[in-house]
Amino acid sequence: MWTFLSRLPIAATLVTFVCVVIMFALGNWQLQRAEEKTQRLLTLDIAAKTAQINLQQVLRSNLNEMLDMPINFEGAADASRYFLLDNKIHKGRVGYQVLVPMQTKSGIVIANFGWVAATNSRSILPNIQINGENAPYAGVVSLPLNNAMVKETALIDGQWPKVLQQTDLKVIQQHYNQDVLPFVVLLNPQETSSYVRNWQPVVMAPEKHLAYAVQWFLLGFAALVVFVIAQRNKLKRNKK
Repeated sequence: MWTFLSRLPIAATLVTFVCVVIMFALGNWQLQRAEEKTQRLLTLDIAAKTAQINLQQVLRSNLNEMLDMPINFEGAADASRYFLLDNKIHKGRVGYQVLVPMQTKSGIVIANFGWVAATNSRSILPNIQINGENAPYAGVVSLPLNNAMVKETALIDGQWPKVLQQTDLKVIQQHYNQDVLPFVVLLNPQETSSYVRNWQPVVMAPEKHLAYAVQWFLLGFAALVVFVIAQRNKLKRNKK
């Protein structure tokens, strides 16, 4: 065995070793993602069976523990100053998600009303009718994740509605010029609503991550086997 190892080419051995390590690391990462998704689905199942909470209960709790919890509140929507979340796709069609500031007894909370289709021109925004009267609402708590690579293009110029590239609550506060609560409410689907509310908290199922993990492990093992066989054959040819 030592003789075999001592005759291995350094460069090819290092390249193979690095590739195998990377593949096994990617497989392990996919296993971790599968476990995270499994726990997320379990949390969603528990949340679905939980009685609805209110805004004050969310504010008094650890926000991370409130993720996806069912919530209800009464509020009045700002029908004139709202945000359109850009580049949202539904069934292959481009549109926006409508983010509306809601005045409540607990403060201003941003509610995601759902998806609406874009017009045929980027310069013409969709005509959206929002009921500004005080009314009851229900949904689930969402904590927006911001991508540092996304550059916000909206200018603070007092023009409404305002098109945003992502749900950044700090940016929303700057435009709205008022403090907002540190979470978003994704409103529940309604048959009579003109908005599409097809929320997908878990896009990729745990089973898919497990399948990817198996693929990476098999690729790593295959690369190692091919390398060993190739080197053994090479040593045999050299002996002859």
